[in-house]
Amino acid sequence: FAYIPLFCYGKDGKLLSKNEIKIIDKEWKRGKAISYNDKAELPEHVHPNDATISLYEERKKRFIKKRRRERRLYTIAPKGNAVKFTYQKNLPSLKLEKQLSEGFLLSYLFYDNGVIKYNGIAAERRFKKDITNETLFFTHSTGKSITSYIVGHAICGGYISSIDEIIDWPLMKNTLYQGQPLRNLLNMNAGDKHTVNFKANRVMGSKTHHRDMSLKTIAKLLDGTKAKGNEVFYNNVLTDIIANYIVFKAGDKYDELMKKVFQDKIKIENEIAYGKHKKFRQYIASYTYYMTRLDFLRFAEAMMIDYQNKTCVGNYLRESQQQAKKWYKYRPSKKNAHWYLHNYSKKYGSQFYFDFHGMKKRNVIGTEGYNGQNILIDLDNSRIVVTNSAATGWNV
Repeated sequence: FAYIPLFCYGKDGKLLSKNEIKIIDKEWKRGKAISYNDKAELPEHVHPNDATISLYEERKKRFIKKRRRERRLYTIAPKGNAVKFTYQKNLPSLKLEKQLSEGFLLSYLFYDNGVIKYNGIAAERRFKKDITNETLFFTHSTGKSITSYIVGHAICGGYISSIDEIIDWPLMKNTLYQGQPLRNLLNMNAGDKHTVNFKANRVMGSKTHHRDMSLKTIAKLLDGTKAKGNEVFYNNVLTDIIANYIVFKAGDKYDELMKKVFQDKIKIENEIAYGKHKKFRQYIASYTYYMTRLDFLRFAEAMMIDYQNKTCVGNYLRESQQQAKKWYKYRPSKKNAHWYLHNYSKKYGSQFYFDFHGMKKRNVIGTEGYNGQNILIDLDNSRIVVTNSAATGWNV
């Protein structure tokens, strides 16, 4: 099979037979849309055709509209102060042109010292609706890094005392997180590997996704747990707990804090949003944001400028880098390593990747989101690359 892997899972999560895979392969070659699941995102193990990408882009839009109807979106409107970027003619790149005309990349931005030198977007009329500067992308785990950036602002705003603040949170008082320094949560070495399933989205044996329950329910599931070890364990539940710790610490100033980050610092051009937990009440936050391609870049630029200017938040980023832990998924020689950015990072700190393979003595910070929503920042040379993708399967 040229584009379908030799193993594949159906909607029910069961392994498909070779005959079922052959049927999918035929549909792929006919250019028909294939529904691999009932979700708004493609599984990482598939290589979709254009019709399938169109199907999932439409599902993504419907998903966001549904969350809005359900009042499960936390939104921040633009203030009207977004700075326009300067562009130059795209640098020549046959690889990028091929990816944008027939591959999985939907957007590629290369920023160099304040100038966008490659403004790549998926070719017109490839999909049912073109990708534009208004298209919303899920940040996925790049949102973990955004959450950390908000932590930096919460520290500098006086809501959190420091990266070493001891967690004292009534909601979590009987859980393994109470009494730990915030640093452990940010570095994902809080000793919680035994509390989350291997996909990192279910808590203590629950069959329900952690975003479909309240933080109060999660706290009950974690009741009586103790930390086990301090090895780095990357998981999704923990960053949502951090996001809600910010809500707890900021209190009735939370909206003010978020506006300061997104309106005053990042200076977003379009509305940004994240999905609230289903039974949210007081605790609402999650780390997956919905943002446009240029607002991804604005976030990266703001973070880079903070770091370079050694602002209070910039010093938080520098401390995050200095105390980063050895990253257990560093495996640059692994088969298909080139599909995932995290395989090339030697260190992980405060929800960021550092110290990249083949880039010794280069001062680079990275973020990675599911299916290729990635950011790389060369902090010394003011260069940024931002990618937004429909699927995994291109050389990062």
